[in-house]
Amino acid sequence: MPQHDDPRPTEQQLEASEHTEKRSVAGETRYYVKDFEKHLRAWGHPNPDGLVSYFTPDGKFHAEGVEREHQLQMIGIIGASAV
Repeated sequence: MPQHDDPRPTEQQLEASEHTEKRSVAGETRYYVKDFEKHLRAWGHPNPDGLVSYFTPDGKFHAEGVEREHQLQMIGIIGASAV
């Protein structure tokens, strides 16, 4: 289980989250964030179209072109939705 200072969601949280969709890409399991563009628009991102993000089973978040603050917000949403 992650420590309090580790914001990464667990694989169980990613599996349970209504905000992620599990896919396999080149043999790697990824949990893509559903409606990611919608979240970015709500946060005022200047160009959210076509941006995608995903988590790996270890809870690491991958999102190019997204500020760290918004990455942390997304990590929080995923973690909170599975509690």
